[in-house]
Amino acid sequence: MARERQRGRGAERGGDAARGGDAAHGGDAGRGGDAGRAESIARLESEIRRHRALYYNRDPEITDAEFDELVDELERLDPENLVLAEVGAPAEVEGAGLPTKAHRIPMGSLDKVTPERLDAWCEKAGSLFLVQEKYDGISLELEYEGGELIDAITRGDGLVGEVVTHNAVHFRNVQRRLPVVFTGSVRAEVVLRLSVFAEHFATRDFANPRNTVSGTVRKKHGDRSLNRHFELFFYDVVSPARRFATENEKMSYLRDELALDIAVSYFDQGVAGIREIWESYQGTGERPGRRAELDYEIDGLVVRATSIALQEELGSRQNRPRFAMAYKFPSAGEMTTLRGVDWTLGIGSRITPVARLEPVEIAGVTVSNATLHNVDAIEALGIRLGDRVLVERRGDVIPQVMRVVESRGGELPRPPTGCPVCAAAVERDGKFLLCPNPDCEGKTYGDLFRWIRELEIDAIGEKWVRGLIHAGLARDPVDLYSLKVEALVPLERMGETLAAKMVRNIEETRRPPLDRFIAALNIPGFSRQRAQMLIDAGVTDIDRLLALDAEQIAAVKGFAEITSENVIAGLNARRELIERLRAAGVEPRVEERPEGVHAPGEGPFAGRSFCFTGAIERVDEATGKRYTRKQLEELVRRRGGKAVGSVSGDLDYLVMADPQSKSSKAKKARELGTEILSEGAFFALVDDPSRLRDETN
Repeated sequence: MARERQRGRGAERGGDAARGGDAAHGGDAGRGGDAGRAESIARLESEIRRHRALYYNRDPEITDAEFDELVDELERLDPENLVLAEVGAPAEVEGAGLPTKAHRIPMGSLDKVTPERLDAWCEKAGSLFLVQEKYDGISLELEYEGGELIDAITRGDGLVGEVVTHNAVHFRNVQRRLPVVFTGSVRAEVVLRLSVFAEHFATRDFANPRNTVSGTVRKKHGDRSLNRHFELFFYDVVSPARRFATENEKMSYLRDELALDIAVSYFDQGVAGIREIWESYQGTGERPGRRAELDYEIDGLVVRATSIALQEELGSRQNRPRFAMAYKFPSAGEMTTLRGVDWTLGIGSRITPVARLEPVEIAGVTVSNATLHNVDAIEALGIRLGDRVLVERRGDVIPQVMRVVESRGGELPRPPTGCPVCAAAVERDGKFLLCPNPDCEGKTYGDLFRWIRELEIDAIGEKWVRGLIHAGLARDPVDLYSLKVEALVPLERMGETLAAKMVRNIEETRRPPLDRFIAALNIPGFSRQRAQMLIDAGVTDIDRLLALDAEQIAAVKGFAEITSENVIAGLNARRELIERLRAAGVEPRVEERPEGVHAPGEGPFAGRSFCFTGAIERVDEATGKRYTRKQLEELVRRRGGKAVGSVSGDLDYLVMADPQSKSSKAKKARELGTEILSEGAFFALVDDPSRLRDETN
């Protein structure tokens, strides 16, 4: 559903086509007859395909509105052009290098309908409609067999997509096994919430939530823990064993029977209702709509005829259904003038460029500043002072300069040689500038905000962090633990109730988990995930961590030599802070493992991986109920093994009630030579792990 449009971009290399209308698209046709028209069509075909590929496989260069202009112009010149029927983009060989798979039913695209054309469209498409939010993520088809997740496939070109099951199984609300026996496909949008993006991705130089999802989900290797931040919103279901009469029935089945999170839906709406819903999201005049309040990005609404019979009657044209459309919001991008570039010190000691703009209203908000990301981004944009630039505001994420619209030959922005706060000589670290001074006062905000964010101290947001610094109440995390209600109450807009809540929430973090404590120290490159790697390797308290040297850290999987040296340098720089935190009563802890539970890589199942599939017959004597999939996986993890959700060449055992099954997982396991175990054989290994050696020798 999401971004179901003819996606592409026409800037810079095709920018005149996007901006110039007849001059680039139809002008030649008007002056040169058939030859000019054919040249314009060929140019549009090339630009649409190129920018569609950029959007789906890399990073987009232009806005959605500019792309829509390209498509509209091609449709005007050649309504039956095959490019208009293309969907998505083929996966790039140089990209993830993932296996591909055909969709059971093609994942088509949607026509867009403007407010002016809504009445005419509704007259053709029926009287009652399902209206859903149009998420700005990536579309995914999830295939289930017998209630088991078999594969997750990206849209691709609508007919064939990339298999990303290895990443999808880690999504926060994915269902590896449905509560009912279901064979078929469900479709969903993969979404990253804005708050989660700001917390976990913005400081890693990801551009925006949509690109973060697209790039991360399609990675073949790398840190799969990032996938746990992504969510699925389901909007369609197809099964050969189930016939639906209405879209309402589909949504109810997805939600109530399959226990999946459905897209936000408005049922049985007529044309007046569609307009009312659209306006409630978009807002009117100076009154912002509910779109501004969402914690995820949408760029419009998706409208589908409620009746399935009517849908079948209306059919499709050029891979786009006649019974559904995208009712989009106005573009969230505008052109303005670059007045200057400021350099600010942020989290992680990074000095970040911020564009000062001629104020411009974008999506109901006046924007005067926008991010330029880093030094490399400025060079790639080729931006100069005084240039006319395109600025895009997406959701609540800080506005960003997308590209130069008109170069006016001004001065190049010059990176600072000294820190904008302490004047210490800056250092270059790849695409970033860093302040090397550990005593720089400008780092106070970054250190405090990182501490509060990592320890999840509620009620203290960015505004209050700055307020505490301005009032002289907090200069580093240690000061937080001496705050008193009476000292907070005098702050502007601070009441006694809020002050008491802040103090209480801070007090509750005096015994933080070790991984969070380490991440909260704001050491560049030392995340919770990396801290957990050390904990799993036996570094179970802060004293052991401080006693390590770079060589010992580098020996832990996941830490390269350079990374380990940076970690040691960061820890040494924060030793005094750690000592003062402990003196203030802040003592990190590591959750002790229950008796019989082994660390990853330790125990009788160490180095072995198990995958469970099919119905579970074994009954847990303690509860009298059948074992759940999670219980079986926990049995593996408690013994130091690894539980996975799919069959691959690295899998050691596929466990199923019927080893003679002809399911797709069983077939794949046989092709790979993976050993298939019955449930009885698996529990025999649980009871007597020594059998593992006998079976694998």
